[in-house]
Amino acid sequence: MLPLVLENVSKYFSTASGRRAALRGVSFSVPAGGLLCLLGPNGSGKTTLLKSIATLLIPDGGRVRLGDRDVHRSLDWAKRRIGFASTEDQSFYGRLSGRLNLWFYGQMYGMTGAEFDRRLAALDALLDLSGSLDRPHRELSSGQKQRFLLARAALHDPAVLILDEPHQNLDPLFAARLRVVIRDRWVGEQGKTVIVSTHHLEDAEKISDRWVVLAEGKVRFVGSVAAARAADPRFHIERFFHQMTEPVA
Repeated sequence: MLPLVLENVSKYFSTASGRRAALRGVSFSVPAGGLLCLLGPNGSGKTTLLKSIATLLIPDGGRVRLGDRDVHRSLDWAKRRIGFASTEDQSFYGRLSGRLNLWFYGQMYGMTGAEFDRRLAALDALLDLSGSLDRPHRELSSGQKQRFLLARAALHDPAVLILDEPHQNLDPLFAARLRVVIRDRWVGEQGKTVIVSTHHLEDAEKISDRWVVLAEGKVRFVGSVAAARAADPRFHIERFFHQMTEPVA
């Protein structure tokens, strides 16, 4: 297992009004087999950061390391070890069934038929895919589609899972089940390193005590929420989040 380390990661985008900084020297680490929640208001840079970790974007400064290897200098190696799921994803084929979509991506990872069947069975047990596997993807509900995005991220059994708003579109019962899958199965039993972004403070507290809070492309907090709570007898999670994310003059 390999630790994930971000070192002064920066990313800029060109806009009509000039160059905009999406990430400004972001640094933190996640130990091998660790679980971290990434929080921040809209526009704080969360998705840009997650895509940079997952090698879908190349930082303009700094680096992302998995163990001692820069993931952007070892793309093929990194892509076999990192799985990414985002609700922004539109790459499933609507006319194909969920099973065939996953088979297509399994082929991209060089999986044999036996490997694919084994992984699909394991993911079905975790994510309850069976009722939707053979229906055209375009006929699925948004919640069912979200389950397939998660299944694809974990299909090749990566060491690292990057999950951008994984609870979005899920009903409350399955959202609770997913928290258990992430915390107890993927991290606790399988030893995966997982980063979860969310807008929901209650979900974040139930998933992990370790948080990174982003605002305006900068890290405002890294650490244990339980420790912050213990240090302040008047601690309130919404007030804490507001203090960490309020604009800096």
